[in-house]
Amino acid sequence: MKQFFLVFFIMLSLTILVAGCSINGKNEGQYHVIIVEGNKNISRDFSKFVNGEFPVTKMEYITSLEVAKEKYPYYEIAKAPAVLVFETSGGVAETLKLKTYDISDAIQFLEGAKETK
Repeated sequence: MKQFFLVFFIMLSLTILVAGCSINGKNEGQYHVIIVEGNKNISRDFSKFVNGEFPVTKMEYITSLEVAKEKYPYYEIAKAPAVLVFETSGGVAETLKLKTYDISDAIQFLEGAKETK
C-alpha cells in the first residue's frame, strides 16, 4: 500500500511539473519526432536526440509502414524509412516542420535545432 502512495505521489509531482512548464511556455521550440523504420533499423541514428541536449521531447518509433499509414493517414506517408518532425509550442498543438524520406536530412534538421535551443 505504501508503494501505491509513493508511485501516486511521484506521478502527481511529475504531472504538476509538466503542466507548469506548459503554462510558462518553456516547451516552445521543442520537437516531437515520428520515425517510420520499415525494413531498415534506424533507431540508433536518432537515439542521441532524446538525451536532453536537443529540443526533442518525444520520439516515436513505428516499425511498420502500414501501421504508420493507419495511425497517421493525414500525413500521407508513402514509404519507409520516413521521418516526421513536429514543433510543439507549449501545449498540445503541433506543427509539421519536416517530412522526409532521407534520414540524413532529418538528422541535419535535428542537429540544427540544437543550436537554436
